[in-house]
Amino acid sequence: MSDLEFADNAGRRRSRAAFVRWLPALALLPLVACAQDARPTRVVLITLDTLRYDGFAGEGGEQRMPALHALADRGQTFERNYASTSTTQPTHASLFTGLHPWAHGVTRNGLVLADERTTLAERLRANGFETHAVVASFPLHEQFGFAQGFDTYVDDFDVPYARKWEGKMTEQGTFFSLATSITRDAQLALDGATGERQFFWFHYFDPHDPYGDSAGGDPMHLPDLITLAAKHDPALTTELERARARYDADLAALDRSLATLFARLAADEDQFETHIVVTADHGESFGEHMSIGHGKRVTPEQVHVPLVITSPRATPAVRRDAVTSVDLARTLLALTGVDATGFHGRDLLAPGADSDDATVFGMRRTFDEPRPERLSDGRVRPLAPHWFFAVRGDELFAGDATTVLRDDALDRELDGPSGAEWRGQFAAFTALLEAGGDAEALVDEETLEALRLLGYVE
Repeated sequence: MSDLEFADNAGRRRSRAAFVRWLPALALLPLVACAQDARPTRVVLITLDTLRYDGFAGEGGEQRMPALHALADRGQTFERNYASTSTTQPTHASLFTGLHPWAHGVTRNGLVLADERTTLAERLRANGFETHAVVASFPLHEQFGFAQGFDTYVDDFDVPYARKWEGKMTEQGTFFSLATSITRDAQLALDGATGERQFFWFHYFDPHDPYGDSAGGDPMHLPDLITLAAKHDPALTTELERARARYDADLAALDRSLATLFARLAADEDQFETHIVVTADHGESFGEHMSIGHGKRVTPEQVHVPLVITSPRATPAVRRDAVTSVDLARTLLALTGVDATGFHGRDLLAPGADSDDATVFGMRRTFDEPRPERLSDGRVRPLAPHWFFAVRGDELFAGDATTVLRDDALDRELDGPSGAEWRGQFAAFTALLEAGGDAEALVDEETLEALRLLGYVE
């Protein structure tokens, strides 16, 4: 859920069997020419706020987002990609630092990414890249540290929504911009770039509430749904269905703007070796597992998000290995031949990277003060200070040192040896977080060994 103080006037993906039959032949195509491409390099990272995986790939997804599907058909689509958190700032910090939230320190919204954290943009700029960003919402305003490493950073918003967010005042209540504005500014950024090596980050906010504002008409607001839950109002079920329909309409509107951006990038492909990555920072709940919104849970609806990588160096494929936000920075650095020392995760395009044995980890936002979750049945659920999740195979486990739940569902507690295993690993993460992400500060050998087994301590 978003933590906002509102202004008074706040307003499946088809079967690819026919395509996949060609993959063995495609895999035999020589990649040497691509690896030695003499054209200038352009890297484009696009983050779509609040886009749950089934919004893109679920029933009707290809009709809602045809432009994004067309891009995906040219590249690698990751069916099991998980955001580092269910919250904007921590996940974006992971995308840019290649670190988990307990390592980069942005464990909740409202914190600032520290200057000493090296970002993807900083590493690329230090290696000759021109760097430009256009972001769509106040949580990514430069004051929160996300402008590190960018030559230009456009964070001017034009839609009034919230006067105050996480204790910070917005400018005249303007909180975000819609896709048409972002695509316009993105094209201007592309027009103004002259370097032989270019990196762009374009962030879109349209799937976020209010639901329906991008598509036009009467938008619906998340706090109104939470109010209905608090009142045990029987209309909530119908209103959640209406909100999801408006959310889907916003995805269609967003895709139309993405089509314009993709066309512009395609028009320049004769000039640039172009690598495009599209992903999301988190998803959204519409009553599943009694959850509404995002940020207070790590259900699949809130952390399972799309990831598409299109590049002349990436053989088109549909991937089933589990991956996460932490992997993106290292992957992009490897694509550009830039040293990735200090960035965790793995290069998703490296030979043999598509291992089905991978386990990925993340966390729910961590609060300085307990703020409860309002469940869709009206109950208030206190939040544990630290809550982590892990994905292994097709299963998601969430919890802490005392409790583990399947899919973060309140009625699916995991017991037995498997539950004990995850409780031990989540206890190790808790100790690491409380040590400020500094493993050297830990003295408990059992905790250190758990972290070594997970690859977080040498």
